[in-house]
Amino acid sequence: MSIQTAHASTFNNIYPAKFHLLDAQKSIAPYGANIGRIILYSIVIAIVIVTRLKWTKHGRRVTKPKIIAESIFFLVLGSIVVFDSFYDVGIPILYLILYLILFLGLAYYSYLHSNRLISFWKESKSGSIYVKGGTHIHLAYVIGTTSRIIISVLFIGSLFTPNGRGIIYVDNSTAVLATIVFDLLLMISVGLLIGINRRILIRYNLIKEGKEKLMEK
Repeated sequence: MSIQTAHASTFNNIYPAKFHLLDAQKSIAPYGANIGRIILYSIVIAIVIVTRLKWTKHGRRVTKPKIIAESIFFLVLGSIVVFDSFYDVGIPILYLILYLILFLGLAYYSYLHSNRLISFWKESKSGSIYVKGGTHIHLAYVIGTTSRIIISVLFIGSLFTPNGRGIIYVDNSTAVLATIVFDLLLMISVGLLIGINRRILIRYNLIKEGKEKLMEK
């Protein structure tokens, strides 16, 4: 018995550092995953900011399939974020009504009032149609998207990840409140963007049908 006790004591004396190391690795692992997410989301944010601001300042070539594909992409992305909010964060399902009202209302508002914010021209050589403008709407989308990503990385931690933890710990009620606030901001920005894209598509169709004339560059 004394030999077994001595053996156990020796084992505990030799390997406690190993056990502590394993515990430390387990505690550090989520933060390592968060660092990877920060890098990934930083890349996404940079791409969104650069492309949006470049398009509003210098313009971009537009086609009907491109406008529709872009709108579908942003709708799908926004839907994934909202699904994550309800499924993982635990937002009450009744808030979906508020989300939809806000999104549809801002989309319609943007559609009605964005016509004066955009301008079209046609390239003389290729005949391609270009559009620019809507800086405030695109800036709102950048703010809405980046803020939702940042709040997920810092506090929520569930966006596209299974660990359900952010870098900074907050209780569940705070996480739910923060998610609702920044989801609403995202719905505003996506609604504005879909509205201006709808206006661009209608103007594009009028131009292709010859009902609206453009200057050539």
